[in-house]
Amino acid sequence: MTSSRNVRLLALAATALGVATLLLGWREGRRHEPVDAERTVVFASARARDSRALAEEAVRLYAAGQFPRACEKFGHAAADDPGSATRRQDVVRCFEGWGWHALREGRPDEAALLFRQGLTETPDDPALLKGLGLAAVHAGRPDDAFAPLERAVSAEYDPDVRLLLAHLHDRRDDPGPAIMNLRAVLEREPTHAAARRFLEKVEREQRAEAGFQRDVTPRFVVKYRDARDPEARRAIIAHLEAAAERVGRMLAYAPQQRTTVVLYEHHEFRDVTRAHSWASGLFDGKIRLPIGPVLPPAREVERLVVHEYTHAAIHDLSRGRAPRWLHEGLAQVLEGATSDPMLQIPGGLTLAGVEALAGEPDPLRARAGYDIALWIVRDLLERGGIESLRELLARLGAGEAIAEAVPRIYGLRLTELESHWRRVLGS
Repeated sequence: MTSSRNVRLLALAATALGVATLLLGWREGRRHEPVDAERTVVFASARARDSRALAEEAVRLYAAGQFPRACEKFGHAAADDPGSATRRQDVVRCFEGWGWHALREGRPDEAALLFRQGLTETPDDPALLKGLGLAAVHAGRPDDAFAPLERAVSAEYDPDVRLLLAHLHDRRDDPGPAIMNLRAVLEREPTHAAARRFLEKVEREQRAEAGFQRDVTPRFVVKYRDARDPEARRAIIAHLEAAAERVGRMLAYAPQQRTTVVLYEHHEFRDVTRAHSWASGLFDGKIRLPIGPVLPPAREVERLVVHEYTHAAIHDLSRGRAPRWLHEGLAQVLEGATSDPMLQIPGGLTLAGVEALAGEPDPLRARAGYDIALWIVRDLLERGGIESLRELLARLGAGEAIAEAVPRIYGLRLTELESHWRRVLGS
């Protein structure tokens, strides 16, 4: 399939608008044709044949991935047969397919233009509305996703869109609509496991956080129990602001919305998150910190806050596509952790194995996974510096697989890097 990867956004917008103008011009031209019965009948017959030929050519172009030319041909076919609802739908579906292709290739702004072009013809089309909402999410503008996604689910039942809306509302710290969307899924599909798990989690949070107060800063929404010492709370907020400065500078990260931070008692943290016993914090769209009435030493709080805020930055920059080893290794680098100079690993090292180790419930095995992840990220930093890691996150965010992105940045295949790491760490 021929790719439209190199077509610039402005050119695509011009093409999309050009097709719309073309359709309008042809329709207006037909309106002013001479009224002659015999000529009109003969012309209509020829026009129908031309329309079919154009549509068939458009289908071939579409199948070959030549979306701009395909949509142009569908536009001509629709203009040649203005009374055909099928021809108009062909144009809409062409822009829809082109939009999904652009979104898969990591061009969400371009995809949004294409979905909007389809919506000019069919404003309530659920597939186009879903695409427009997803494009907004992938472009880092989640607030722009609510309206099209809500219109999509009002037009037809779609559990995936309901789940996405629930996650967006939850990250916005608005549990009521999140619960409503999850219950709507479970009413139709009582055994839907993902909806059931997420509903239970949101309801646990709602119970645990009943009566919580909140402080709002330009970067954060901090939630806490009213009994928490004001001085301790101000100290945590100061650490958060410092972490945002540090991580933002290192990763060139400027979030589009505030990050929610929830301060729990230790037992509340375990109940809500169900995290492993060794976990000292968690990022799952919100930063969750188990901090008791007495603050730990300032350096410990600083490291914890930087670590979890780095997870938030990595998640946003990679659009949720960064692997766990990259998350944990880079978060440790930015918090200031040092690598173990005596680190060795038994047997073969694979990134999949590191990923599994870092998620182990056993604290010793998990620690080994974290240590290896830190060593690997430091090795990548030695190879290309922080700029290369930023590029890696950006490529992942644009939809590239990590096996594609790594050789383009570091000049070595991922398997070659793994082999090198095995040789060094297995010695």
